[in-house]
Amino acid sequence: MALDYFLLVFIGAVGVYQIASIPAGLKGLWFFGQPILQCLFGIAVVVSAFAWFFTDENRNFQHTVEGAQQLGLFLISIIAAYVFTAILASIIQSKVDSCPEEPVKGKQHEEGMQTLKTTTLIGGILSSLRKERKSWEEDN
Repeated sequence: MALDYFLLVFIGAVGVYQIASIPAGLKGLWFFGQPILQCLFGIAVVVSAFAWFFTDENRNFQHTVEGAQQLGLFLISIIAAYVFTAILASIIQSKVDSCPEEPVKGKQHEEGMQTLKTTTLIGGILSSLRKERKSWEEDN
């Protein structure tokens, strides 16, 4: 039952991340380039996860997932879903270029989640590492 709950939340969270990334403009988390496809995919994933979980014949027995365990499973699965989404989106969008080498005069690089508006997670990490390396080379 614990694995089933983990999978329900994991799969559902992947769908929710796909839907929520549209209005937030976090194109670095998108699996598809079209917002309508993105939304339809997210809805299909969420509905499929709940349909699978609640139509399984073995749901009428006494389960052993306690409240604290359920909270832990929920937190671990949403974090795992985010990491999975970010990595898969980075692989799918491998053609997307990371942040430019040189910042535009008068502007700073975006930080945190805002980076995902212009690049993928892996692209943002690589860009950050390049900036740190360049900064270190200038200091030495």
